[in-house]
Amino acid sequence: MSVLEVFGQNLRNLTALRGSQTSIAQDLDINRIQFQRYLRSESFPKPNVLRKICDYFGVDARILTDLLTPAQLELISAGLYKTATMPPEIAAMQEAVGFCAPDQDYFHGSNEFPDGIYQIWRGANSRRDCATQLLMRVHTLAAARVVRGYTSRDLSPRHLRGFGRKREFRGMVLRQREGYTILFFHSEPSRAISLMHLRTIELGLMSAATGISVLARSEQEFGNRITRCLVMKVEGGLPGMLEAARMPAFLPWDEVPKQIYPFIRPQKECF
Repeated sequence: MSVLEVFGQNLRNLTALRGSQTSIAQDLDINRIQFQRYLRSESFPKPNVLRKICDYFGVDARILTDLLTPAQLELISAGLYKTATMPPEIAAMQEAVGFCAPDQDYFHGSNEFPDGIYQIWRGANSRRDCATQLLMRVHTLAAARVVRGYTSRDLSPRHLRGFGRKREFRGMVLRQREGYTILFFHSEPSRAISLMHLRTIELGLMSAATGISVLARSEQEFGNRITRCLVMKVEGGLPGMLEAARMPAFLPWDEVPKQIYPFIRPQKECF
């Protein structure tokens, strides 16, 4: 296999771990057509572009010469395979977490809140006359449990609606003595932090949890910083996920499904 073919194969495997080719090309600020040429083993990137690709995926220039093994790809997917220099902001975050939780295990005992696709229902933060819903994925890495999702285009400023990475949020699922806390980190330019505290409940045959959602920001006259929320596991495979994904981001309170409304209805919150 030629060097060109090795690079193309590695890039295809790495791209499959991260999402759509279009969103990755946008993240890397590479022309989409040129990025597809790399994927098809038709072209090499320039050195500065290669470094950008390596830093993005957490690998090094050996992706030009050595095929990544399934074991290496699994570690990369779990965020545990790092040959590139760790950016200082990531090193700082790891340092802070290591200091704050030196001996606590927040990831043990998560059977009540299994991995999967979940639909979040809560009162809208930006307005008080409606609820909002969105999807997130909960999954387990080698040990830690994490989440990932995207805010709706309707919830984003108009100039950011086409950029998936800028609408992305990620987080961690932490098991407390009582319930779960999900800590969310929102991408630039928002750079907001939010959290949900949840306790699992029985809601028919579905896995569900209810609690509060908190957005860390200054008080706003017409918005909410704390809302009630309900999180439900999406069942029914791909059809169920597509049905949930096609729902509007905002729903007036009188259009919220009856089985959901009691868990998220506002009750004189004034935050």
